[in-house]
Amino acid sequence: MHRSVRHADTALSRRGALRLAAAGALTAMTGCGSGELAPKSFRWQAIPTYSLQAPTPDRIRYVRQRLRAFERRSGWHVLPEVSSEDIDAAMAKLLLQASQQRAPEIAQVDSYVFGRFARYAKDLAAPLDRAGLRLDSWFPQFREVMTAETGRVRALQFNTDVRVLYHRKDLVPDPPASWDEVLHIGRRLAKQGKYFMFAGSRSEDSVNTALWPQYWSQGGTILNPDGSPGFATEPNRRAMIDSLAFLRKLVADGIVPRRIATLQGDDDVNPDVIAGRVAMFMGGSWQGADLQELVTDGDFGRDWAAAPVPSRSGDNHTCVAGGWTWAAFVDAPEIVEQGMRFIIDSYITDEAMAKWCTLGGYLPTRDSVYEHPAYRGDAFTPVFRDHLARYARVRPLQREYQQVSSAMQIALSSVTSLSEEPEAAVDAALAQIV
Repeated sequence: MHRSVRHADTALSRRGALRLAAAGALTAMTGCGSGELAPKSFRWQAIPTYSLQAPTPDRIRYVRQRLRAFERRSGWHVLPEVSSEDIDAAMAKLLLQASQQRAPEIAQVDSYVFGRFARYAKDLAAPLDRAGLRLDSWFPQFREVMTAETGRVRALQFNTDVRVLYHRKDLVPDPPASWDEVLHIGRRLAKQGKYFMFAGSRSEDSVNTALWPQYWSQGGTILNPDGSPGFATEPNRRAMIDSLAFLRKLVADGIVPRRIATLQGDDDVNPDVIAGRVAMFMGGSWQGADLQELVTDGDFGRDWAAAPVPSRSGDNHTCVAGGWTWAAFVDAPEIVEQGMRFIIDSYITDEAMAKWCTLGGYLPTRDSVYEHPAYRGDAFTPVFRDHLARYARVRPLQREYQQVSSAMQIALSSVTSLSEEPEAAVDAALAQIV
């Protein structure tokens, strides 16, 4: 997962509650998409942390300024809508609306599910051309998302994240690259009461951070072109079993605490990091900035470093990249043009992407943005940027992915809880997949 609603402070002040009520009233006024829009207007739907309900004043101020600037310059009116905080529910609802031609004209779509939306989204080649932006300015993996299913640009990805191995410099000056190195270093550190951690329960975060990189690094594919699970046959089946066996061994040998089987999100390891019980952990790029603020005894950016997620052989490292896109769901070319002008000027140009990613603690999806003076990263940003260029992959965009992911989440949690052997867990997962 990307830096989503669950990775942000969603507590609302009284003023925030009033904004929420106002947004709800506006949504009621504009309806569900079946009514007529006022002339020269369009609906713009964002998830809460990217909207006028964002958890920080700086983000709210930025969104408000961009809305005002666009409306003043264009003479068009943007009608803001806010989706549910439950991202899965929000995406399911939006997909249904898009299939029924009643989705908001401009909407935010989670990048890893955009393949299911692509057939309903409109071509954005013309707005990109008018803005002087080229598809090849995005990192290659995001071009795959943006052109999913159709081969045409139908979404604009404006932020992302990666997964890395964080390690304490004083305890792990040379980070492990291979499984054998993890086991060797991990056993020594566990004797000192310092552990290796990651989320290992039934969740998308767990498979993204802990499982898929191990499997991919052995050449495995999650889905075949026909949508069937890639690990149903050899040699991928053995690669998946071995990946689970490695993670299980970490728990069985005491390198990883058994309670990681209860941790659902990458952020759930933060309390142990803050308490000083962790020597290494696999986690998301957003955690570096979060822990910089949360750690009071020391300086996280100075005391820790980031490295590739270890692989079986010590090379061929991989990691998952997530993030969010904007798409248009309206047949009227003028609304697509104006809606994308607002999006491009607010989130996609070098300056806009630099400002928004700095405010939110996100990673830009275009390499040139990292050099823009408006972009400010953290101590780990050079490593994250290198990961995007060398290691990061996106999850399969086929609709079958979610069922396969759910089955493997159960397999992973059964292995990390030591309640199932890896081979039996893989067989059980395959039996669940229709």
